[in-house]
Amino acid sequence: MNKLTLLGIIGGAALLAAVPFSLQWSQGSAVPLLTVSHAEAQTAGMQRRETRRTARRAGRETRRAVRRGTAPQ
Repeated sequence: MNKLTLLGIIGGAALLAAVPFSLQWSQGSAVPLLTVSHAEAQTAGMQRRETRRTARRAGRETRRAVRRGTAPQ
């Protein structure tokens, strides 16, 4: 087998393994519909980062308000 052919087969297999796709048969057609879906995952790390960012922002606003003498009572 040619090295380029082997590399193409390995690359194609890796691409098919990495891309989330599904075959869906429609009722009116004999040809399946190939759809590529995308992940909308949000990791726990991202949620923690956003929570910390919000807390830091609130802390800064409170400190600045105290320094200006307009702190909420």
